[in-house]
Amino acid sequence: MSFLELRGITREWNGQGGVKNVSFALPRGAFMSILGPSGCGKSTLLRLIAGLEQPQAGQIHIEGKDVTALPAAQRNLSMVFQSYALFPHLSVAENVLFGLKVRRISRSEQTRRLDKALEMTGLQGLEHRKPAQLSGGQRQRVALARAAVAEKPLCLMDEPLSNLDAKLRHSVRRDIRTLARTLGLTVVYVTHDQGEAMSLSDIVVLMNAGRIEQIGSPQDLFQRPGTTFAAQFIGEPPMALIDGSGLALSKDVIAGIRPEAIALRPIGAGDLTATIEDIEFLGSETRVALAHPAAHGLAATVAGSANLTLGQMVDVFIPENDRLLFNAQTGKLEKEPQQNSVTRIRQNTASGTGPKAPLHLNLSNEPAQKEP
Repeated sequence: MSFLELRGITREWNGQGGVKNVSFALPRGAFMSILGPSGCGKSTLLRLIAGLEQPQAGQIHIEGKDVTALPAAQRNLSMVFQSYALFPHLSVAENVLFGLKVRRISRSEQTRRLDKALEMTGLQGLEHRKPAQLSGGQRQRVALARAAVAEKPLCLMDEPLSNLDAKLRHSVRRDIRTLARTLGLTVVYVTHDQGEAMSLSDIVVLMNAGRIEQIGSPQDLFQRPGTTFAAQFIGEPPMALIDGSGLALSKDVIAGIRPEAIALRPIGAGDLTATIEDIEFLGSETRVALAHPAAHGLAATVAGSANLTLGQMVDVFIPENDRLLFNAQTGKLEKEPQQNSVTRIRQNTASGTGPKAPLHLNLSNEPAQKEP
């Protein structure tokens, strides 16, 4: 039996916004992220699960029980908010225990849960501090500790890391995953950050305009995006989309290719001739943005640094075995790559066992043998 199940949930305002006919089932102990751009209905969906909004159609089941009409207090769940929602006049310990005191949990049980939560979140020694005396990361850990002491089987998180800087986000992200595993929580996590969704989740629900665009594991969404929207939303940089006619394919298809599968070649040795329009050196690799009339989001990832210049013309090699084919009219995936190698050959590297491509590209017009 599914632990959390939504059946045809709809909530709109004057026929607009919100969510439309959303259904999914989540097993106990799973970590699910709801991912999508701003305005796609992520937070609305979370509020519906929490009982802070009522659906106009559909049902919500938790542990096999229909909770659609129940208030939030009767749904046996906890919630971590984006804004921390801490009482400024209360200490860390008082903030963490506030819900237990309202529920009149015994003092000994409060102490037991507090000690356990503070240890898990690394807040020992800060029990008597006020929120104003804490860093952003520490405040977020207080909110996590408050969810932990509740010991509810379902925890909802609404973009809890959006107020933190990049380094803190990475640190607290690990805390969230450890907390969920330690307590055996079933987690529904709302985020617009695909890095968070991909690294934290067992299941990702990608939403678009109030509907589920695709649902699956992070690997599924990355390797087999079901639509061109999913292809362009997942991945950094996202998948490039190329008109079929640009690759001597049918005009009714769009070819999708990940930047790490693309190789740069001297003129005459690739599938397309493109112009370098941006170069980003990222330390271990260089990201090269390319412009071509038949392509959208075309880019290549080159290992290390590369002797390239803006405006330079290069050929782009797009391996057939790494291409996904989408229907040009519906945007839906029609054909997956013939093979997905476990260890991808990096054609852009200057060393290795695969085909080699010099980073110092030959810009002469001498013909080069085209790779099969």
